[in-house]
Amino acid sequence: MTFMPKETKKGEFLLTLSGFLIAGLVGLLIGLSAFLIFKPASSSSQKSAPPTTVEVPVARALPVHPKEIGVFRNNLLETINEEYVRIIGQALPAVVNIFSARPVEGSADLEDGNQKETKQKRKTWKKPPMDEETSLGSGIILSDDGNILTNAHLVKNAREIRVQLFDGRRYEAKLLGIDSPTDVAVLKISAQHLSVLNWGDSDALQVGEQVFAVGNPFGLTGSVSRGIVSAKGRNPTLSSTSYEDFIQTDAAINPGNSGGALINVRGELVGINTAIYSGNGGSNGIGFAIPSKLAKFAYASLLTKGKVIRGFLGVETQEVDEDLQQIFGLPTTEGALITKVEPHSPASKAGLQRGDIIVKYNEMPVKDPAELRISVSQSPAGSKIPIVFYREGQKHQIYVEITEQPENIASGANDESGGNPSWKVTVTGDLQNVFGGLHIVDLDPTLRSRLSLSPKATGIYLVDVEGGYPAFDLLYPGDVIEEIRRPGSAPIKIRSVAEFLQLINQIPATESVAVFLQRGNNQMFVLLKP
Repeated sequence: MTFMPKETKKGEFLLTLSGFLIAGLVGLLIGLSAFLIFKPASSSSQKSAPPTTVEVPVARALPVHPKEIGVFRNNLLETINEEYVRIIGQALPAVVNIFSARPVEGSADLEDGNQKETKQKRKTWKKPPMDEETSLGSGIILSDDGNILTNAHLVKNAREIRVQLFDGRRYEAKLLGIDSPTDVAVLKISAQHLSVLNWGDSDALQVGEQVFAVGNPFGLTGSVSRGIVSAKGRNPTLSSTSYEDFIQTDAAINPGNSGGALINVRGELVGINTAIYSGNGGSNGIGFAIPSKLAKFAYASLLTKGKVIRGFLGVETQEVDEDLQQIFGLPTTEGALITKVEPHSPASKAGLQRGDIIVKYNEMPVKDPAELRISVSQSPAGSKIPIVFYREGQKHQIYVEITEQPENIASGANDESGGNPSWKVTVTGDLQNVFGGLHIVDLDPTLRSRLSLSPKATGIYLVDVEGGYPAFDLLYPGDVIEEIRRPGSAPIKIRSVAEFLQLINQIPATESVAVFLQRGNNQMFVLLKP
C-alpha cells in the first residue's frame, strides 16, 4: 500500500474545492441571466395579465407611434372627410340655377361684314333658339313641392324666369313675392318630391365657425367653397333704411353665387349669399350673406301675404360714438340715438323724444340703430313692447304699442310759395369757441319750402363756414341747426339767429357742444370740439 505525502493530499483537496466554487459561480451567473431573459415569457405562461388601454398623451402635437398614426387617420381625418362629403351631398340637390330669358332676333347674325360674308353666312345660318338664356344666380329649394328662395335683385323686373335643378331638369318659375329691403324673393315651380334644405339658426353662429357656400358661380353648377364666419352684423352700405345684418364670410363667393346657400357643418341653411366686397368683380375673401333668421321672416310673410308685413315704431336714429356718449351722459356707446320722431307714430304716442337713446327693446339689448330697426320690423302689429332708454342721463322704461309699417311715410308739408329770398346774413366772426366762423340766416317761408321743411319748422340756416374754425368740415352750407346740447344740460331749441347768438356767447372756449341739425333728408347730431 502506497501512501501520498500529507502535503500532496491537502493540495488536491484545495484544488478540488476551488473547482467546485468556480463551477458554482458560473452556474449561478448562467441561471440569473436565463431568469432575466426569459422572465416575461415565463410570467405570461403562468398567468394572463388583464388587457390594458394605452392612451395617446394629449399634450403631443403629432402622433409618433405607427399605431397612433393609424388611429388618427382612420378615426378622425377620414371621419371628417366623410362628413364633409355627406353634408355637401345633401345640400347640392337643394340648390338650383336661375336663368332669365329674352328673345333673340335671327337676323342679328347677318348685320356685320360685307355682302360676300353675308351671303356666306346665309348659306350656313341656322335658326337660333327662340330665347337666349342668361345665368343670373342661384336659389334654394325650401319645400318639396317647389318653393324656392333667392335674391330679389336677381329676378326683379325679369320678363321670364327659369330654374334648372342639380340633376338637369328645367322648369319655368312663377314669382310669388319680392322684398327689396331684405333682397329676398320667393319663386314657385311645378315639381314634387324635391330635395330641400332645412333652416338653421343664424343667431347661434359664432365667429370662426366653419361654413360652406353652395351655388353656381359663373354658371358652374353645383360649386362648393369652404370658409369661416368672419364677422356678424355687417351693414356695408351704411344705409339708415335697409334691413342689412349680413354674415361676413371668407368662403369664396363670386358672380352667380347670389341667392345660393350658406350652410353650417350640420348642413343647415344659415344664410343666403348675396354680395361681395370686391374691386374687380371676383372674390377677395369678403362675402356677405343674409342671416337665415331675417330671410325666414321675409320668406314666411311673402308666402302667406305676398308681401312682408313689418312693425313700425316711428323713429329715425343714429349711432352713438364716444364723444356723444360723454355729451349725453351714457355708460357705453351702445344704443340708438333718436334723431326724429314721426308725428302720430307709436313712438310719439308713447312719449319718446329726439335725443333719447334706446338701449333695450323687448328685453333685448340694442347695440346700434341697425339692430333696433330689424327688431322693430319683426314685431307683430298690436304687440306692446317694453323699451328702455336714457334721457338726460337718466334711465327710463315705457311700453309702446307697435303698428304695421305704412307703405309711404309722409315727410312733412311742402310749401310751394314762390318769391325771391331777401336774407340778412349774420357772421359769428372770430368767436373764441366752437361756433366761430359761421354765416347764418333766419328761416323764412321760401327757405322752408325749398328745403321741404314744415311751415312751422324752427332753426337757423347755415350759409357758409369759414376755414380754420372748429366747425369747418363738420358743418356744411345748407345745414339747418335746430338744437344744441351742452354737457350735462337739457337740449336748447334754436328759434332765431338772435337767440342763437345770445346763447353761444355764453359757451367757454374749451367746451364741446353737440349740435342737432337737418342735412338734406337726414337728421343727426354732430359734435363740435375746440
